[in-house]
Amino acid sequence: MKRLLILFLVTIVSSQNELQFLQDYNYWSELVKNNLNSTTFSDSCKKQFEELLKHDLQDVWNLFDATAKFPWSGLATGSYFDWGNYDQCIKIRHDYTQGSILGKYCVHGLLIPSPKVNMSNPQLNDFYKLGLCMPDACTAADYNELVNVINLGYVFIFQDQACHTKDDLDRYSWQDITMVVVLAIFAFLMVVSTMYDVYLKLNKKKSIHPICVAFSVYTNGRKIIQTSKNNREQIQIFNGIKTISMAWVIAGHGMGGWNNFSVTNNDDVEFKAKHTSTFYVSGAKLAVDTFFYMSGFLLAYTYIKQKSKPLVLHIKQLPYLVLHRYIRLTPAVAMLFFVFMSIFGHLGSGPLWVAGMDEIRKPCRSHWLPFFLYAQNYVNKDDICIIPTWYLSADMQLFLLSVLILIPLTVLLNGDKSNFKRVMIICLGLNVFFTLVPLVTQLVWPDYKNEYDTHTRVIDYTMGIMMGIFIRERKEKPFLYGKISKPGLTNFLIWILILAMMGVLVVFYQVIIISMDYSDRAVAGFYTICRPLWCLGLSWMVYSSYHGYGGIVNWILVRPTLQITAKLSYCMYLIHGLVITHATLITRERLFFSDWVEFNNWCAYFIVSFVIAFIWSLAFESPLIIIEKLIFGGATPRKSKPKNKSEDNKNTHEDIKSTQQYVQKEAV
Repeated sequence: MKRLLILFLVTIVSSQNELQFLQDYNYWSELVKNNLNSTTFSDSCKKQFEELLKHDLQDVWNLFDATAKFPWSGLATGSYFDWGNYDQCIKIRHDYTQGSILGKYCVHGLLIPSPKVNMSNPQLNDFYKLGLCMPDACTAADYNELVNVINLGYVFIFQDQACHTKDDLDRYSWQDITMVVVLAIFAFLMVVSTMYDVYLKLNKKKSIHPICVAFSVYTNGRKIIQTSKNNREQIQIFNGIKTISMAWVIAGHGMGGWNNFSVTNNDDVEFKAKHTSTFYVSGAKLAVDTFFYMSGFLLAYTYIKQKSKPLVLHIKQLPYLVLHRYIRLTPAVAMLFFVFMSIFGHLGSGPLWVAGMDEIRKPCRSHWLPFFLYAQNYVNKDDICIIPTWYLSADMQLFLLSVLILIPLTVLLNGDKSNFKRVMIICLGLNVFFTLVPLVTQLVWPDYKNEYDTHTRVIDYTMGIMMGIFIRERKEKPFLYGKISKPGLTNFLIWILILAMMGVLVVFYQVIIISMDYSDRAVAGFYTICRPLWCLGLSWMVYSSYHGYGGIVNWILVRPTLQITAKLSYCMYLIHGLVITHATLITRERLFFSDWVEFNNWCAYFIVSFVIAFIWSLAFESPLIIIEKLIFGGATPRKSKPKNKSEDNKNTHEDIKSTQQYVQKEAV
């Protein structure tokens, strides 16, 4: 039916020559000439057309040729927009005595109603959208007046809200220049520090001060690519889980980018987005729950090493713990913000570039303070600045909550050995409570919607905390406490059940959250079940692998090379959104969608994100961690009357060291 309506529309308008001004250059140019002496055009637009028609017919042709034509091939199955020839338009430049005439490109410069449009309540998505090329002095009003002269029987709407010329692309603001200077300073520090570091290595000398080699690409690069062997103190399986989760997130976000492409088979894109067969991509949101789980696990696993410290020291240490956490996250994300708001706009061009950049920068201009306070997932939940960074807000909030939970649990663990069971019961109670939060929230506030909220994800963190405490306190206990006669067989069966359960959760995530139009309460009910079960599966993977029963899964996840991607996972998470945005906004032609094309895109996104993340870490993450150590490593709170000064200093330094170990290990 849809195809018949489109065929009917095209046949009717073509028979009436209503599209002739879009298809026939001679008709269009004569139309312009015949109306130069009327009041159709504004004076400035009229002067530019007169100059071009007299002295540069080639550019008149380029103006017409660069504009999208209608109808285009594949109208029934493709996207509702065509961009024309962007580069042909933007290169137009005619210099004459009164100045220059530039080609002005408007990404959705012409709107043509589709058969499904309701003119009493028109929606932009129901219009065919065509790229338009016009002289820079002309406006949509000039073109609308020109079309009205023809007295068409059909509605055409010209608009110029998203137009730009080449001069607009070449214009640098003070923010751009400032950012270039800042990046040049960082590059200079890296070059000088590296040269000095290499000189020291060649001459077997020591640095006069650690800060002199803080920006060394040689030393920091070695730390990133250096791998370690099995260590009972480390959870090696997390390296593989982080890498897979990061790749999964990139795949999910990459799939979402197709909504902004002009696609020849848009029906396939819409079908794939909701079909169950795409579960392996849409389930990527569970990777975010995985990151939360690992953050909670690592925090507890590291923090309770300090259980021998008295409560007063835990409280004194709290400000330092929060400060370390903030400093760990902020430098790399701050540079992301400033680069995005400045020179990133000059790193590409295309039909969507200027309009797209302006649109996605608006939240950052309005909500920069919540961005740096890690609060935008609540303060501006519908207008997130750099959307993937909502995770950082939620993670910071969960970190603050978890520290408050861990302090009493850690103090309790320092008492009688039987307190371990009490701590596990408390953790279990917290898990039950936070499991019910999504469902209760939806029942009490049925109109509440916030896909970026923190409180519905606390369960991921608390289950990670519970498992982190369990592994730390029972690391020497035999597998399954040695109470199973055939641990190998039991382990194998449990692995089968766990992997099957996690696979079912991924498939059902696609079915319930995306494919089917379930109510918000049903979705909340699914989250109530899904997240704790997912974390339960992760807990078994960690427990079994830690005790040497992970089999081939553990063998894959502990490959040494995965340690490198795990170390870069934080910077990869920050960068990948801009990589996908860049690839989307520079697109100029209509594309074809398929699984193979999407796989190729994913490979490109992952590799480019990895390379840039490596550079990002060398410049803005590793050096500032070293500087932070130098600044705060010796800044410790003092007791008013220490009984033993050396012991007091030792304790507080260990506290700081444990904190630093945690914030350095944890990436995303």
